[in-house]
Amino acid sequence: MLESIARLASGDAWFEPTKVEICKPVGTEGGEIRFQRYATNYGGPLRKGNELESNSSYQVFATVLVDVCYRIHARIQSCGEWKLGQNPRHHLKELFERRLKQGRCHRTPCLGWSEFTASYWGPFRDGQDGRPLVTEVDQAIEIEIPSLLQTVFDRPTTGVFQPTFRQNARITKGGLSYVE
Repeated sequence: MLESIARLASGDAWFEPTKVEICKPVGTEGGEIRFQRYATNYGGPLRKGNELESNSSYQVFATVLVDVCYRIHARIQSCGEWKLGQNPRHHLKELFERRLKQGRCHRTPCLGWSEFTASYWGPFRDGQDGRPLVTEVDQAIEIEIPSLLQTVFDRPTTGVFQPTFRQNARITKGGLSYVE
């Protein structure tokens, strides 16, 4: 979702999620989230050999959260050396903040799959600068996720498809930490 707003095509800097929080409207009871079963047909290059040969797709089943508000925390990472006066982490941070302020993005932000577009993406609405506090972390959410996609590629930039999964990940007090 962060790279939907801003990304560097060069791969010199990228976002590394550290924590995701599930929020609720301020003043509501909370503690409840809704799930929906979802199925889609996949016809991409990662199908098995016989499916590719016969040009057939297969169905992918998932359980998704619906009507959920996420608060995403991340740090910006970079690799290698950079030239004096050209810090790619600072550049990505400034680009991200400028696009948030302008309401612009690189592509439509979505919640995982492109079918699930975000109804709001922008700065935290935390009651500062005279803005009303709209959402807060739902401390009542406690869930175990049996299998969570942790990474898609073997490295952050120019990587090879090699997904890794985290087993029995826990959302505790409304938050899921990616940092172990």
